[in-house]
Amino acid sequence: MPVGGNVIGSQLEMQSAATSISGVWKLAMAHPNPKILAPIIIVTGLLVAGWYIDRQRARSRSVLSGFFETQPIELASRIGGRVTEIRMKEGDAVAAGQTLVSFEAESDRAETQAREAQARQAEAVLLESQHGPRIEEIRRQEHAVQEIQAALDKLRNGPLPEEIKAAVARLRQAEAELGKVVAGPRKEEIEQLRAAERMARAKLAQAQRGLTDEEKAQTKAREDAASAQATLARTDLVRAEKLYDDGAVSRQFLDRARTDMEAAEARRKELAEARKRAYDGTPAEEMQQAREGHKQALAALNMALAGSRNEDIRAAEAQAVAARENLRLIRRGSRYEDIGAAEARLGQARATLQELYAGSRKEQIEQARAAREAAAANARASRANLQERSLVAPRAGTIERILIGIGDLAAPGTEVVRMADPVDLWLRVYVAENKLSQVKTGDSADIRVDGVNGTIKGIVESIATLGDFTPGNLQTPDERGKQVFGVRLRLANPDPRIKAGMFATVRRIGTLEY
Repeated sequence: MPVGGNVIGSQLEMQSAATSISGVWKLAMAHPNPKILAPIIIVTGLLVAGWYIDRQRARSRSVLSGFFETQPIELASRIGGRVTEIRMKEGDAVAAGQTLVSFEAESDRAETQAREAQARQAEAVLLESQHGPRIEEIRRQEHAVQEIQAALDKLRNGPLPEEIKAAVARLRQAEAELGKVVAGPRKEEIEQLRAAERMARAKLAQAQRGLTDEEKAQTKAREDAASAQATLARTDLVRAEKLYDDGAVSRQFLDRARTDMEAAEARRKELAEARKRAYDGTPAEEMQQAREGHKQALAALNMALAGSRNEDIRAAEAQAVAARENLRLIRRGSRYEDIGAAEARLGQARATLQELYAGSRKEQIEQARAAREAAAANARASRANLQERSLVAPRAGTIERILIGIGDLAAPGTEVVRMADPVDLWLRVYVAENKLSQVKTGDSADIRVDGVNGTIKGIVESIATLGDFTPGNLQTPDERGKQVFGVRLRLANPDPRIKAGMFATVRRIGTLEY
């Protein structure tokens, strides 16, 4: 029950005691008999002692007392998850915004990146809609309209004489090729292929045999002659350079001497390489090349002797039929269906071009803007979910309880950490109704706290608007004295000695003293 002073009841008792004592003394003075006076004195002493004891009890009942309270901060994640890190322990002092617990967040981090990319994409689409089509897109569509228009005009006007002539020429070429394939290779072509095969065989035999001693001697003689010619050309160049330095010959004469020397040197190197090959034999690469050349010549000869294959004849016939059909279609002209299809394509291309000229419609821009806002909202929601993966202190305080461990799977909304603000302390006391008018919000108060020396200053923070422990029907003054009102006090200055749960007694509040 809240503590409140029953002052009216105490005053009535005091008046009754005073009246009784006065009556007793009047009786004693009227009859001054020692036998009667002694009991009167004893009764008077008992009345005075009872009155004093009752007064002390009333004063004790009227003392305002209570204990300091604080609002606990129960921290939970809105989405929960598996605990990966706990960065504090019970009793630690933490600052506002400090990370306390971390949850597994890889999936949310990837989703946030994807949502942010979608938001950027939606922003780009909106900008594209606001800017409208580029000039390059308009030019490209104009060219497309011109091409379709030209194709339609061609269908309407029919084939040109040059196109008919070209189709006739292709048909004649296809028919000639068909006749050639059906007739097979001519005698002259076979003889030409035989000669090519013999030449390839002779070249292969020569590569396999190599050069004779006479041919090697001739190669050596040609190399010696080329070396002598190169030496002579080099001597002439030296002489020409000297004459040019003396001014006896022109620059043209010197350049011609240098060109003759370079040509003679190149000829010497060529013949030296030929002589080396003559003595070393045919290289493996040339030998393989000769073999492949002979194989190809022999295969071509055998193919000519075997005549045309059925596949070649059928392919030539198909080409001739296709050329003949193409000539027939060209001579007949365009069909109405083709003209109608071309006209439809032209109308569609022109409509697309008009849309490009007009730019983006207002509805399209609004749609892009709405898509941008939706994507941005999704990105914000995803970032908010990602932030919920890290539990931070909403304000400075002290960690009281840690209700989870690393590896635990916390459900959404489950309390995982409980903390308290040591500065956010208040004391609630109850003032009797008949004394409430002497207390108002902002009044100072003197508080004595158990275990703390001295008086602590407090301030009235609020006064309850409804009474507590009120009887059902207030009739007598004694009953009205039982109604009390809660008064909330807060420390005038933070005091680290004061903790939640410590009991205190109010000695003065406003103009009331206890």
